[in-house]
Amino acid sequence: MDRMTPEEMDAFMREPRIANIATLRPDGSPHVTPVWHHYDGERVIVLCEQSAVKLRNLRRDPRVSVCITTDDEPYMYVLVDGTVAISEDRIPELVHSMAVRYMGREEGERYTERVLEELLFAVLTITPTKVVGWVDRS
Repeated sequence: MDRMTPEEMDAFMREPRIANIATLRPDGSPHVTPVWHHYDGERVIVLCEQSAVKLRNLRRDPRVSVCITTDDEPYMYVLVDGTVAISEDRIPELVHSMAVRYMGREEGERYTERVLEELLFAVLTITPTKVVGWVDRS
């Protein structure tokens, strides 16, 4: 495995891949869940339901790790360690942009309309303290 260049990491993190986010439970054990994400070139943004365990964990301890990977060759991954700021800013816009990005325009539009009526979201804005990426160039 070789380290990714900053340009490779930036491009990789902007792709619609499922990321795994790790938070810390009250007893210190990890809690890992798959999430959609958005990368704005500086921060990783994740939406979660107001009732989510990860949100409760992050309200207590804002440290987080995110791993974005490929499922097939060439194997690649980016690891992001950082801290989270929790808000309710731009929820409709972010739900829509992520849904269209991950599901396509038509299905994403339907999904957005449905979930904004059914669920209450929080925005997790992750400011990285460390980012490293690896790629299998063999």
